[in-house]
Amino acid sequence: MKLPILLLSLTLAGCATAPQDRPVIVQITNTGSEPLGCKIVYGHWVEHDMGRLAPGTTFDIAMMQATKDKALYITRDDGQRQMMIENIVCGRLVDWRGTQGQVDLTTARQQAISHLEATCAAPQEAGRVACKLTGIGL
Repeated sequence: MKLPILLLSLTLAGCATAPQDRPVIVQITNTGSEPLGCKIVYGHWVEHDMGRLAPGTTFDIAMMQATKDKALYITRDDGQRQMMIENIVCGRLVDWRGTQGQVDLTTARQQAISHLEATCAAPQEAGRVACKLTGIGL
């Protein structure tokens, strides 16, 4: 009878000292001359439309980074599930799917970060939106 209590105590002690996931802010600034439409794409292709990003404005996206594997996620509104972030993409308002560019989250998935800054802009001529990483806080 003492063994199950000991195992439970050790399990709970391990949970109490486990490192906590950390908050991360991702900032995306539209440095182009036309508005963009941006979305967060979660695992299993669930999308969250962030709306219209006017030229010269910034989206601040609050998320969490898992301590264990550096995965990025947002907790669902009901608090019941972590929605794992697959991509953040922005495109022109016209032909959004054909012009979307993605924010590179590779660095954020390889090391502990506090924030990530990126810019996105549609080229003056036709073509895909270009997004580039401009800063990262460790």
